[in-house]
Amino acid sequence: MTEPRLYRGRSMQDRRRDRRRRFLDSAIELFGTQGYAVTSVAAVCRHAVLSSRQFYEEFNDREHLLRTVYDQTEDAASAAVVAAVQAAFTDDSSLDAVLDAGVGAFIDYFSADPRLTRICFIEAVGVSPEFEEHRATRRSQWGESLAAIADTGIERGVLSGGVDALLWTGFIGAVNAVIVEQMNSPDLTAEDTLRVMRAMLRRGVLG
Repeated sequence: MTEPRLYRGRSMQDRRRDRRRRFLDSAIELFGTQGYAVTSVAAVCRHAVLSSRQFYEEFNDREHLLRTVYDQTEDAASAAVVAAVQAAFTDDSSLDAVLDAGVGAFIDYFSADPRLTRICFIEAVGVSPEFEEHRATRRSQWGESLAAIADTGIERGVLSGGVDALLWTGFIGAVNAVIVEQMNSPDLTAEDTLRVMRAMLRRGVLG
């Protein structure tokens, strides 16, 4: 078996992984503070202290970089919500406890890094027709995940009936609007977003 070739004690795989991470970290910083539209590939490379040749070995273009950051963030947020809800489901769990766990995990994840909030809810909007189609697919995935959580609630007796899939679509769109409003309004806090999301779920989607 051929041993991996090392350079300064590190394999090619390790160096490429580190290089990719540096590009992604730079994208989060620049897209999440200055904005996607005004951030060039050259700017990302300068921030990462890497070359454009190295950039194009990892990503097709700037939009591909944005989509990678967006997908990683959405995946992590979804995983946080699912894990929190699963932990909240106990033999004597109440609907409110489960809702607060899931909504709280979502808000906590994005509140921890406002740059990711800006990227996912502002900078990723209207980038291109292809990206809009991708965002629609991701929203559908969120809807499927929320529907699966609701099904678990029905199985455990926390919920009494199913939820119209179109209601999940409406809820996801409303969540996006509420988070953007919080970002743009200094008087609003994460607690305000939690309150509104809880109300929309309890009184609207879940009845």
